[in-house]
Amino acid sequence: MSTFTIQPHGRLNDWVADEKGYFADEGLDYFLNVDASYKTVDMLPEAASDAPIKDNLHGAFERYADGGGRKGTAEDAGDVSCACHWTVNQSAKLNTGVMYGKAYSICEAAIVVPGDSDVLVPDDLANVDVAVGYHSGSHYSAQQALESFLDPKDIALKFVGTSWSRVDAAIAGKIPAVNVWGPQLYLMEQKGFRRIVSTTFMMAFMFTNDADPENVEKYMRGLIRAQTDIDAEPEKYKKYFLTEIPDRYVDQVDVRRFGNGERVVPQPYTQEMFERTQRWMHERNLFDDIKLDDGVAYAEAVHS
Repeated sequence: MSTFTIQPHGRLNDWVADEKGYFADEGLDYFLNVDASYKTVDMLPEAASDAPIKDNLHGAFERYADGGGRKGTAEDAGDVSCACHWTVNQSAKLNTGVMYGKAYSICEAAIVVPGDSDVLVPDDLANVDVAVGYHSGSHYSAQQALESFLDPKDIALKFVGTSWSRVDAAIAGKIPAVNVWGPQLYLMEQKGFRRIVSTTFMMAFMFTNDADPENVEKYMRGLIRAQTDIDAEPEKYKKYFLTEIPDRYVDQVDVRRFGNGERVVPQPYTQEMFERTQRWMHERNLFDDIKLDDGVAYAEAVHS
């Protein structure tokens, strides 16, 4: 049986389960790939120059397509990875990979602006560029949250690559507002950025089509077990955020002041949730060449 490769996602659980031996207790032969963590994200080139920010239309959904259920094309991309539930849902519907249906996670997120911004309330974001990642959680969650305040025609989304690329652009003063989550959100707040609207959203787990179901269950049990430790004594484990923060920011933040980040929830992602999410995405034409009826049914798309 081959080694099960875990691709981190900015949360504490994987690192805590590794430290406490929970994956080992389950008998999981695994590799926690730090080289695939967010720490490896390079500085956005435009943030260090006078060049305008270019739209990046290659997000989490496209990376899953590139990797055939792995989040990226690198040989060490994970047998398991994570992304927002919208992207994982659509990727699984197209049979790119398999969505895990017995748990999901909740991610704290928000649209933030610089401390001296004239934007004070969500209505002030009408026709103001909000930086998000294309076909990634920040894209869908910004759309979902802003629809409560703005007419859809007044929602302006700017596609600025990865979560840390958006941090680079915001700190460089190249964008007026940014939708960020987890460690990126906590860092921005320490930098003086202000929350304008919460965009908290669901994350989901994606496994490759050839992943061993036994390994999948061993991994998830370890992850859920670690959540109890994080809930009880988060201060012990916030140090692991440093494994997910690019080196250029490590000396600029105090992770002891961070929130707990992404939280794993051992509740089912049901067929009703799956189909409702499909309708929401396709009512907004978020995928140009994909129709609501394309792909496979819930029973095939989701490991439940």
